[in-house]
Amino acid sequence: MNRTRWRRGRRAVTLLAAASTLASVTTGVATADDSMSQALVPWRDQAGPAVFHQPPPRAPQLESTGIWKAEPTQVCMTSAYRRGEFLYQGCLWDDRGAGAPLDWPAGTMVKAYTYPKDPVYRSNAADLVELRARPLPDATAFRLTFNTMTDPDLVATTIALGDSPTPVAAPFGANTVMPAQTFVTVHGRTAEVVDAKTGDKAGSLTATVDTERRQIEVRVPHSAFDPTGRTAVRLAAATGLWDKEANRYLIPQALADEKHPGGALPTTLRPSAFFDVAFRYDEPIDGAWRDEQQKTTLLTGDISKFHTIVDFTKLATATDDDMTGQRGGVPKTGYIQRIYASHFELAQGRRQPTDPGAPPTGANTQQGGLTTSTDGSTDVSGQFGWVCREDCVPDLAGRLQRYIVYVPKLTAPEKGYGSLTFTPGYAMTPADVVGESRDLYTSVANRSSAPTLVMAVDGRGNDNWFYGQSGAGVFEALADLGRHYRLDPNRRMMSGFSSGAYGANKLSLTFPDFFSKAFVCDGLNKAPSFPGVNGVADTLPVDTVTQHEPGSVLTPLLPSRRNQPVMEWAGAPDDFIPYHIPRERADAYAAGDYDYEFVTWLGASSEHLIMCHNGTWDLFTKWAGTGERTKTPAHVTYVRNPLMDDELFGLVGDRAYWLSDIRTRGTDGSTGTIDVVSRGLGLADPAVPPVAKGAGIASGTTIPLNPYTREYRKLSAPDTVAAVNELKITATNIRTVTIDPRQAEVGCDAKLDVRTDGPLQVVLLGCGAPRTFGEG
Repeated sequence: MNRTRWRRGRRAVTLLAAASTLASVTTGVATADDSMSQALVPWRDQAGPAVFHQPPPRAPQLESTGIWKAEPTQVCMTSAYRRGEFLYQGCLWDDRGAGAPLDWPAGTMVKAYTYPKDPVYRSNAADLVELRARPLPDATAFRLTFNTMTDPDLVATTIALGDSPTPVAAPFGANTVMPAQTFVTVHGRTAEVVDAKTGDKAGSLTATVDTERRQIEVRVPHSAFDPTGRTAVRLAAATGLWDKEANRYLIPQALADEKHPGGALPTTLRPSAFFDVAFRYDEPIDGAWRDEQQKTTLLTGDISKFHTIVDFTKLATATDDDMTGQRGGVPKTGYIQRIYASHFELAQGRRQPTDPGAPPTGANTQQGGLTTSTDGSTDVSGQFGWVCREDCVPDLAGRLQRYIVYVPKLTAPEKGYGSLTFTPGYAMTPADVVGESRDLYTSVANRSSAPTLVMAVDGRGNDNWFYGQSGAGVFEALADLGRHYRLDPNRRMMSGFSSGAYGANKLSLTFPDFFSKAFVCDGLNKAPSFPGVNGVADTLPVDTVTQHEPGSVLTPLLPSRRNQPVMEWAGAPDDFIPYHIPRERADAYAAGDYDYEFVTWLGASSEHLIMCHNGTWDLFTKWAGTGERTKTPAHVTYVRNPLMDDELFGLVGDRAYWLSDIRTRGTDGSTGTIDVVSRGLGLADPAVPPVAKGAGIASGTTIPLNPYTREYRKLSAPDTVAAVNELKITATNIRTVTIDPRQAEVGCDAKLDVRTDGPLQVVLLGCGAPRTFGEG
């Protein structure tokens, strides 16, 4: 184990990137040398969960072998010339075929085409992630990469080579037309060449299948189609499901059954066979699955608009060109939808009813809709989403995941861009945060005083309340973002909306030294939830309509926010989250010594879906400033909540700043609180000013004038006092804590002033044996 990356002297997970391998749990025992080496690592470099500090995971779909050399763009709906190859990067989860465009929530939960019910399809078999071409001396090689591949014979892709005066029928009963000179239809290990003009079969080729990488390669000889020396070769492609017995495409019917897809509209006499069409460069970024043009175009049966033009002379000379600034090129600024690899894949594709970890009957999920008794667990609970943890397959199960980031044209500061990570509400996608003007992305990113990258995540379906893989995915996406852009770890903010606001609150409280500031936009206080039940039936001593996750209540965790300023928005009245829910946290902030601001929107502006999508972000950006965190704090408080640990997925909250390996004494999952003041830093808590109050009117994009009240407290910088070699420790239900004396600026001989309600073991890194207090 690389102990520099992982926490020493604590249980940690080694997340294995091998396909279908989840994790192994190991126990590390710290030696004196280990403790000393960890003490030399600044707390900022150790902040956050273990999964964030992992090396990049292996992603077989993104690998190249044999003749293929180019790195994928990993940016949805883009193309590039790289190392003698032409690449088209499709996207993920856009394999929904023909249908009507729908907004949230219908757009995320109502499918266009649906897959056969047989779980072998994983509701994702026709998701074409990438297509690339490479010229060879006597042929043109093509490689197809899929998000899911359980059986290559389930899927077919027709590649249209060259042009024709008018669109012609794609072969094998695809019920779709497009221009072409030659069609090459790849299904399984076979590729069939068809003369597009006559429809006659012109030959059969052998395709090579790499099931590990979910890739199929076919080489089309020049005798079938020769693009050599041509600067403008038309190329198109589309993927559907294959009927192996009939040697033709499967056509969607009205309702899916075990072997046939569904979703065909009653008004469509000849439904297109295609689920996913390539070269859709103009798909709007604000479409939940980037498939709005695909859905409406496939309804017409003519996909001529989706194609590209390839310059084979560029390929012959191995000219590299990302075509930035051109249609279909790889962008450097603006909205960018990136594909990244996760460490985890319990199953391919989308969740199936037979997968482990079923939601309770009565739960609603992003991909499955309402969970019925035939596909739910024996538990019954009316709720949005479900908490999916160990032995549970989330909605978006595959290894490849996606996020949207907005990159400003502003030059990155010397220390890097600031970042704001946003977790959308239930069943929403990163695209649902995109607006026509003054959206969250642009409002935060395009500030010359604080250039910031704004990223929103899919959260494995944004219906798991950011437990398990959903929570881990937030940090995996942030780690991927940091591999492509220089980020300032001291300006790393966290935000979310609704259930995503619960997630933002949960993660920023669990890892307070990782996020500099938190912005909670109309957030719940426990998970899961359900409209009409929030704050009503779930206030009873026992759960009734909604079954909540044990240990999910957030208010008891607020003391961890001692050094993390927070802004919260709420509505009075609020049609979804009753005001008293966020008000509970506001009252706790006011009663304590928190640096906070609590905004209450009034009237129509308080409506749940308007409040955080109304272009009133100026209130947030003014409060956030540069987003910079506090310096090394002299006073650290942390609430340890074992019931929020997802160790299998690298999410264990047991550290804060220069404290680590915080463990509770009880075995029932109860929280514990540790409070440590280092007098060695020569700083003391400032005086706590009273809560100030005010009111105003903000201009919005949906509602022009939006009244609000605000209450707030801005803490001053710590007072400077004489440094003393002493640590004051107060512990409740804490068994062990490790303190880094170098970063607390005390020595191994520091005086320890300890108050504890039971046995407490204190370890000073690099200072020998631990000391125990409170015995007897």
